[in-house]
Amino acid sequence: MTQAAPPCLLGHVKLEFRNLGPWIFGTEQLKRFTQDSPIMPDVWLQYGRDPGDGIDLLLEPHAESTTAELAQAVLHADHSATDPAPLELAYNGSHVAVRLTFEELLRSVLPLSEWWQQHLWPPGTGSVADVLAERREEIVAGLKEPMREQGRRPVDAQELSGALVWFVGLSGRIAWEAAHPDDEQPDEEPPPGLTYDGLVDLAADALGDLQRLPPPGRPLLWAVNRNRPARPALWRSRNTVKADAATLLFDLRCNDICWAIVDSGVDATHPAFNVRSADGVLTAASRVRATYDFTRLRRILAGSDADRDTLGDAAEEERREIESRLRSGRAIDWALLAGQLRIEPKDHKACAPKHEHGTHVAGILAADWKATDSAPPRRNDIRGVCPDIGIYDLRVFDDSGAGDEFTILAALQFVRWLNAGSPVPVIHGVNLSLSLDHEVGSYACGRTPVCEECERLIGAGTVVVAAAGNEGRAFVSMASGPIEGYRQMSITDPGNASGVITVGATHRHQPHTYGVSYFSSRGPTGDGRCKPDLVAPGEKITAPVPGGGLKSLDGTSMAAPHVSGAAALILARHPELIGRPGEIKRVLCATATDLGRERYFQGSGVVDALRAIQSI
Repeated sequence: MTQAAPPCLLGHVKLEFRNLGPWIFGTEQLKRFTQDSPIMPDVWLQYGRDPGDGIDLLLEPHAESTTAELAQAVLHADHSATDPAPLELAYNGSHVAVRLTFEELLRSVLPLSEWWQQHLWPPGTGSVADVLAERREEIVAGLKEPMREQGRRPVDAQELSGALVWFVGLSGRIAWEAAHPDDEQPDEEPPPGLTYDGLVDLAADALGDLQRLPPPGRPLLWAVNRNRPARPALWRSRNTVKADAATLLFDLRCNDICWAIVDSGVDATHPAFNVRSADGVLTAASRVRATYDFTRLRRILAGSDADRDTLGDAAEEERREIESRLRSGRAIDWALLAGQLRIEPKDHKACAPKHEHGTHVAGILAADWKATDSAPPRRNDIRGVCPDIGIYDLRVFDDSGAGDEFTILAALQFVRWLNAGSPVPVIHGVNLSLSLDHEVGSYACGRTPVCEECERLIGAGTVVVAAAGNEGRAFVSMASGPIEGYRQMSITDPGNASGVITVGATHRHQPHTYGVSYFSSRGPTGDGRCKPDLVAPGEKITAPVPGGGLKSLDGTSMAAPHVSGAAALILARHPELIGRPGEIKRVLCATATDLGRERYFQGSGVVDALRAIQSI
């Protein structure tokens, strides 16, 4: 069923937190600090800022449902726009990614939740329009303090649910903003000209003739999250973490160890990643074992025709099978998708990444490029922490360095699937030199989708190393103007995950002198846990970049692969620890070098690969 979008949902303004926040969290003395709806507060706020736009969302299925069932329900839900924008719907093992307008969220997704079915329109009630019309007077009275109303539970079938009052007020307030795109943001709430009766009318217009429950009448949806945007967060630094001493003393070889670089892509044609023969000569073979481009995943699962012309017959047959599975609501099949996502070695030159971040990160871990190699002359050898390790290139950022949480989740799930299908691990560890801002009012710290996916991967036996983030520096607004300072509790996701080895930054070869880098995010976590776990060199780190070049970059992104390398060296020396990421983390933290700084700044100290190996 379709109908024209109501005028109140056409337009574009920026609704500030001070205006919408009271409708979400309340203002009265006994206000609640949380909200019960499955829609996270940051989603409501984003729609308030952009009420006429589609927003990229992550839908989490109810425990009684699957992502495939939830995806099917969203595809067949009651979208009300005459010419709806593409949903861009795709799903992985844990979430459904979809782009929805505010009206589509209310009509197509929210009715799939238990909250809608039990607290807004429980069994025995009529259609949405009937309830809003028949109970208008009670709703209007409750809108004077909607957040307090939300916590009130009806004691009998005749009592109005407080959740309904809150929902009508909040959805009506966002709809009103869309209808007044040129108005200044008022200081008082509700704005002049908006009555409580008007809020009910706006909510009714948005919901239209939607019925109480969509088939099949059981909860399919648990939570609605924003698909958060993600961002990419050497010879002397190798000595700082004592990788050189460890390699020489124990004659370590990491050629049987593989690490996944979840990033913007690794230039497999760069000579720094070529295999070196027993006599020390670089061969033409690359140590990049495989490249998978997860930035394609959304287009593939959404049935995009953008790259069909490049598909062979076999790939086209796989694509048709993927689309068939999507239409029939079956679970995602990584065996089918792997071939669609993989970049074949013959295409590595044409598909070399344009963004330098991933190649640089991989180089810190794995570069092996001597000044005497047949390449442009250099004064120094460029050697990563593990110059013979195998690399899996999992691309989650596009050529501009943009990415999102859904793509990262898919890459992590793919690693789990790859390892589960082999008697021995294919990928021993994952490096995540990336950051997602933690939305404090929406998620418990360390319990965001990407953090939970990291914990599942760790539980499956894979080491996960993540950058702490580069949010340690801050500008504070004072009466005399902005001043520069530092921020505590600034760890970003997935560094907030408990089992992840979270890495801050220090100076590349004088960590005792300079301590923790000014930009490095600091702990504790928002729920009081000690983070970061370690620090490693992250300032002016020279490493390979695409096109056969070198560059110096700064950031905790550069620090994380030093710790990935230290973990890989432990696994190479002590293979019995493969599959025991918790023990790897314990050893690295227990043997780190104390820099004499605050625990929430330095963690356990700067990583020491030699001492870690000797301690076992």
